[in-house]
Amino acid sequence: MTERPRLRDVAALAGVSPTTASHAFSGRRPVSAATKAAVLKAAFDLGFTMERDTGQRTVGLLLRPPEAIPGFASGSDAFTSVAGAVLVALLSAGFSVSSFLSLDDIGAQIGRLDAFVLLHPRRGDEVLRALIQRGIPTVTLDRDPDDDEFPWWISADHVANARALLTHLLERGARRPALIVGSTHNTYLDSIAGVYVQEMRSRGLPVLVRELEPVRGQNGGAAAADSLLGTPTPPDAFLTSSDVFAVGAIETVRARGLRVPEDVLVANMMDSVIAERATVPVTAMKANLQVWASQLTRLLERRLSSAAPLTSHLRLEFELVERASTARPRHASEPAM
Repeated sequence: MTERPRLRDVAALAGVSPTTASHAFSGRRPVSAATKAAVLKAAFDLGFTMERDTGQRTVGLLLRPPEAIPGFASGSDAFTSVAGAVLVALLSAGFSVSSFLSLDDIGAQIGRLDAFVLLHPRRGDEVLRALIQRGIPTVTLDRDPDDDEFPWWISADHVANARALLTHLLERGARRPALIVGSTHNTYLDSIAGVYVQEMRSRGLPVLVRELEPVRGQNGGAAAADSLLGTPTPPDAFLTSSDVFAVGAIETVRARGLRVPEDVLVANMMDSVIAERATVPVTAMKANLQVWASQLTRLLERRLSSAAPLTSHLRLEFELVERASTARPRHASEPAM
């Protein structure tokens, strides 16, 4: 069995004395920012964790979707609302929380973390791999689509939610619904795209998809909608994966002299303040974020208690909230479902 790394190993790798390495962790004596960064990076690389008091536990929190990065001016607020609910639940359970933006940020603080919560991991997520390799107890909201073995996750039922929203568009008369979806590969986006393609093909309807880098935001949604509406047989509805894509699509529809919902329907997969307060309020799937966050916190506590992994995983269904963007009578040829 490999011997657990010690403080002197960290100090040697960082090129400092064990005393300086200790001060970098404790903060009891000043060390330069460069020295502290070198020590904490060495700790991360070695998988070293300082022994701490058995009082308050510190949890790292990282939100993966790129459009959720703080300061992204036209970004979606749906994912940051999820992160906010999880943060409140963790604090209410007595945890101290440190939030991160990247793997490099985590590396600089690894010695201070007791556990980690990763929200919406990407396919083959390098952060999740690094946390597992370093033995940090981790739970995730949504699973890594490429990892069938990692058991510590809960999820929304994205397949059921996407199918419910697409069915709603069809019931409201859509016959050429198009999908505007983010290009990041994670459970959320892969599920939306998979359901859309499957449903369109099974119904004999055209598959109309535009895939965008999420950071293109509202402008990207507007451009995607414009390219689709400019075709000889344009769509009569848009299903979007991001609220800012939906707002951009509405902007383009109206700029072309069309009306929402009379001429073109618009619906978004996750509800948000942006969707609710859009020029034409957007129909969306609404999650109970407090339940989601509470269940994730309970899973983390189970993980830290050394309990066995769950044999089944919670998959939450959302509630469809109909707003003006699809407020059209049910199509006569479509039965209620």
